[in-house]
Amino acid sequence: MFNITSMNKFIQVLCLCLTVSFPLWAAEVGDTAPDCELKHFETQENLNINDLKGKVVYIDFWASWCPTCKKSFPALNKLHEELNSRGFEIFAVNLDEQKQDADAFLRKNPVDFAIAYDARGECPKAYQVMAMPTSYIVDKRGIVREIHLGFKDEDVGKIRTKVLALLDE
Repeated sequence: MFNITSMNKFIQVLCLCLTVSFPLWAAEVGDTAPDCELKHFETQENLNINDLKGKVVYIDFWASWCPTCKKSFPALNKLHEELNSRGFEIFAVNLDEQKQDADAFLRKNPVDFAIAYDARGECPKAYQVMAMPTSYIVDKRGIVREIHLGFKDEDVGKIRTKVLALLDE
């Protein structure tokens, strides 16, 4: 039988387990986008997501083994070309363990937006990425406004509409 003391201990342990299981730094809609210090894929220059405040940013976590990423890259590149002059940036974070896998992917799927490499996986941990691709639309103030899992052709219109609305804010 449980008494009050054992029930209180049980609740304390349960709360501790939930805190450890679900990190408090995961990005959710309405949160400030977690700060990530990354390296540019080609130049090795430091890249930081928070350096893009003042712009609407589409943060895209992707990997070379992701078939949906192959579909999303041309569509995202076209959207970037269309809206970049209005203050829209795409920040694509590669999560491959081997950089040469990402390099081969990019040779077949070239883009004009920023590609960052994160072999250690620190940035996706901060965002608590669970699927490929996972994307975050961040407003000019650095607030996560939308989280998008996966990618389908019809998603481009929805993404474009959201980005345009945020650019007009």
